[in-house]
This record gives sequence, structure tokens and C-alpha cells, in this order.
Amino acid sequence: MRSTGPGDRLRRALPRRGRVGDRDGEGRAPLAPWLRWLMLVPLLLVTLVVVRQEVPAVTSSADPVSSSPPPDTGWFRTLPAGSWTQLPDDRTCTERVRRSTWEPRPDNHTPNRTTPDVETVHASFAARPRAVAGGYDDRWDSWLPQRVTGAHTGTTDENIQWAACKWGIADNLLRAIAVRESAWFQYQVYPSGRCVAQVGCGDMTTGDVPGHRLFCTAVSRHGYDYRQDYPAGVCPKTYSIVGVMSWHDPRWGPMPENQNGTFPFNRDSTAFALDYLGAFLRGCQEGWLHWLGNTGDGSYAAGETWGCVGAWYAGSWLTPPAREYVGRVRAALDDRAWLTSDWAAYEPPCSPAYGCPRGR
Repeated sequence: MRSTGPGDRLRRALPRRGRVGDRDGEGRAPLAPWLRWLMLVPLLLVTLVVVRQEVPAVTSSADPVSSSPPPDTGWFRTLPAGSWTQLPDDRTCTERVRRSTWEPRPDNHTPNRTTPDVETVHASFAARPRAVAGGYDDRWDSWLPQRVTGAHTGTTDENIQWAACKWGIADNLLRAIAVRESAWFQYQVYPSGRCVAQVGCGDMTTGDVPGHRLFCTAVSRHGYDYRQDYPAGVCPKTYSIVGVMSWHDPRWGPMPENQNGTFPFNRDSTAFALDYLGAFLRGCQEGWLHWLGNTGDGSYAAGETWGCVGAWYAGSWLTPPAREYVGRVRAALDDRAWLTSDWAAYEPPCSPAYGCPRGR
């Protein structure tokens, strides 16, 4: 483990917040600076309900369990465009995870060991097809969402490894995005149940308009009523360790309850959130987001990994907000924030109004 602490280097890696519009709901606003790292401010949803299962982590027989963090170089590499036909399945990637008791975010224990009901996940996506009007390649609907399962349990880093293996994305890249989005917290709440902004939820809807009310009502049916914490028409759009967007703006095309099919799976399951991010990056890497070619400088093409990272945040191709986000993810990647000596010691600060955060 590196001996240096976050300091100035992590201040540039862990960002500020302020939102740009996104085309399909994958982008998010920048996170506010934390304390030392980030300053925290004190669907039809298919009616089936996600099944939350507490399952013991599956231990690979290939490697002994250690207590060490991942190596500086990581375990997996990003595979080139065209690799989608050769990607390993859930079980294979479970076996390839390097097991370790190292857990810098023990508050993630429950979501780390929660898996959604796969049939419910797939029904939610099937109710919200994307490949209409030429905006996406047909495989975005026919192949990619059928691989998103969230069917893994383990430590925070083991879930990161699993998703990286499954989608052919470098595990260190996923670690760096998670630094940028949440400092690796899946979902923090105050004692009242109110979610902690920028540590698992954020990017609020703004304005009491019918579309926002419809969305906020929909997400409030799943375990927590967000409407009690905010003004009418205001609730979080994004959830999870990697900021998975659930909001779908009706201007982009109709979807049941203005929700893209990810909620509540992205909030409740770390593995699902990482699985979904991996799916987005792989589909983008393959060149399947045709609408991105109508954004930014119009140069969207398969195989441009960093452009896809920017699109995850900004919903556009190599625009200034996308480039700024890429710069911060690169900083987190270069600094290996998760290997700094005080990474595990960080806790989101208490709020005078709401109390001290904890895991859900």
C-alpha cells in the first residue's frame, strides 16, 4: 500500500459538481469536493420488486484468500472493440476474481452481498428498449442488457474485479471511476434514512413539473420515500458507487415512469451498479451508441475508451464537461487513490442537521 495520503493529488482527482444535460441518462453532474477529498453537502417501473438476497461470497479455488489490496497494475485490461463475442460469463469471472479480505468500505457490506432477481432486471430493461429510431445498435437491446445480472457477491474490490472481467474493462479504470463518483461508497444514509448526497445518491431533479413528480413517485415505491426529504418534484437521479443514472428525460423518448430500468437495483446492489457501468462502457467501446456521433465534435468511433468515460458523465462526446470528467478520472487512476495510506480511514462527515452517515 502506498504511504502517501490523498492531499493535493486527490483533490484534483475527486471532483466538483455542477450538471450538464445528458442524452440518455447515463451522465451525471460533477461531484462537489469532499472535506479533504470531496466536500459533502451536510419505472412503467416494472411492478415486480427486486429480490434482495444475502448470499455468502463465492471463493475462487484458484487462488488463496489474502488480506492485501489489489496490485498497482490491477488484474484486468481493457479489451479492444470487437471483443464482445469473446467476453467471459458470470461464473467464469467469479472464478477469476482474486479474493481478499481487504475492505476499505465496510459500510458496503449489505449491498456488496445483495443480488437482484435477474428475471426482474431483464423485464425492467425489456420494458424500456433503446434501439429505436436508430439511436443505438440493435445489440444494445438484444444482447447487452441480457448480460447485466448483478449476480456476484464479495468485497467492494471483488465486485469491481468481477465487472471488469465480465465486460473486458480494466479494473483500475472502474476503481478510478468509483473514486470520482463516490469514493467507493455504494449508498450512505443518515439515521432518518435520507441518502447522503454524493456518497451513493445525487444529481437531483429540479422543479415541480409532472415528469419529475412521476419519476420521484416511482422511485419512492421501493423501500424509501424520497419525497419526504425534498420539495415536490425533487429527488435523486443517480445512485450507487459509480453514479448510475435512473432518470430518463421524456424529451429523449418515452419510457415508463421516466425511469431507465436501473432502479432500485443500482441502489441496492454494488455488483449490479458495476455490471451496468461495465455494460455501458463495453457498448460504447463497440461503437453502439450512434447518437453520440451527433454530439460534441461528431468524432465518436469504436475503440475510444476515454471518450466513453466522458460520455458516462456528460452524455456527449469530448465536450468540455466530458473532458473535465476524464481529467479527474485520469488523476484518480494515476494516483491510485485506493492504495493511499488513509483511503480506508475516510468517513463522510456528520451533518449538524441530519446526523452521521452509515451504510444502508
